[in-house]
Amino acid sequence: MAFAQSLTQLEIPTKGKGFTRLNERMESWLGSKDIEQGVLHLTCLHTSCSLTINENADPRVLKDLAAWMEAVVPQDGKGPADAQGQRRRYLHDDEGDDDMPAHIRTALTSQTMTLSVQNGRLVLGTWQAVYLWEHRQLGSTRRVACHLIGEKPASSTQATATHATTTQTASNQTLLNLRNATRLNQQIQDRIQPEAWAEDGGNATDVDLLIDRLHDISDS
Repeated sequence: MAFAQSLTQLEIPTKGKGFTRLNERMESWLGSKDIEQGVLHLTCLHTSCSLTINENADPRVLKDLAAWMEAVVPQDGKGPADAQGQRRRYLHDDEGDDDMPAHIRTALTSQTMTLSVQNGRLVLGTWQAVYLWEHRQLGSTRRVACHLIGEKPASSTQATATHATTTQTASNQTLLNLRNATRLNQQIQDRIQPEAWAEDGGNATDVDLLIDRLHDISDS
């Protein structure tokens, strides 16, 4: 059994307050990874949007969720009423009336989630989808970190082992070739008679020249 992991950041464009479905983006990314079974951990890298799992068929569910959040954390720049029934403005309003409310909405929801992966796909219920919930009035490009950890398919593991075996075999063959070449060079040198040409009347034969050349090569 071989384990692997992959970490990336998906960029998710939003058009303002509302829900952006992530299933297709995540499934596409999972399909490019060689991990069959494991876990996928998601982290929303912002403090004014969040992650949620909810209804994927009836859009009225998402509308009701948005309406509930509007009632609980209105984006008019003012906080909840005090004991005297007065609402004061938030101190943190550098980016407008929706600035602090977006942070509160994020605190009430989820920044992270961990999902199971089986057969290279997310394990979700029939009516479930993963959404990025944008809490700001204007759209933005959001980033979600995706950290996948799990087991490689058996075929992939076997292929890796086969590659390692092939590499080792090639390495062994290379060492064997080098050893044989060294032995052959030694045999050539042992058989060399530098003055053998004189025994043939002082004329170097083709054999003499070939042996001299091999001698030169073995010495280089």
